[in-house]
Amino acid sequence: MEKKVALYSGRGGELFFDLELALKRLKIPYAKIKEREIWEDKLSSYSSLIFPGGVTVILVSSLSERGLKKIRNFVHSGGGYLGICAGAYIAPSLVEVPGRPEGLGIINLQNKRERGSGLKLIRISCQHPVTKGYQGEVKIYYQNGPLIVPGKDVEVLARYKEEGDYAAIVASRYGQGKVVIFSPHPEGSREGKIDPEEAGTILLLKNALEFICKE
Repeated sequence: MEKKVALYSGRGGELFFDLELALKRLKIPYAKIKEREIWEDKLSSYSSLIFPGGVTVILVSSLSERGLKKIRNFVHSGGGYLGICAGAYIAPSLVEVPGRPEGLGIINLQNKRERGSGLKLIRISCQHPVTKGYQGEVKIYYQNGPLIVPGKDVEVLARYKEEGDYAAIVASRYGQGKVVIFSPHPEGSREGKIDPEEAGTILLLKNALEFICKE
């Protein structure tokens, strides 16, 4: 990765610190950014953008229509987007929070809001650069992530085993950019006491970033 990864750490993205720890472990260069830097067209300095878990309703209102448009243009022009949990909720056209406000509209899916936390089983659905090195069932940390209903041109990489066969990890293209969406947390959780290396999920994060950044 020639350019740094941008990690959103603004309002609504409170779980960025788990991703920050994982990026440091993986020795992936990154910089934290907030809403104002997105509004001021600073995304062009980065190869890709990660949106972490947090509070979806605060996240989408903090970015505002202005920020959503900047992100949409960044991905369409070739930037990568990795959305995890709250970052997954804001990715489709409508966000599943009260009032169903406009989302990024960079991937064709619907999210069903769900609650709960802890380790969940997912089933790897196909061989793909994001799931390289994984097969069968994987335990991964979950915290209120969406149950994903994929639409046209969305590739399902993993499904929840015990959640009605909803998708857990998906990938797609938007313009010249690549989009990867995680409902669960490959970066683990300090609060949940899940170490991503011990859980064996940190390489899913590495794979995803390499995939969306690849020219």
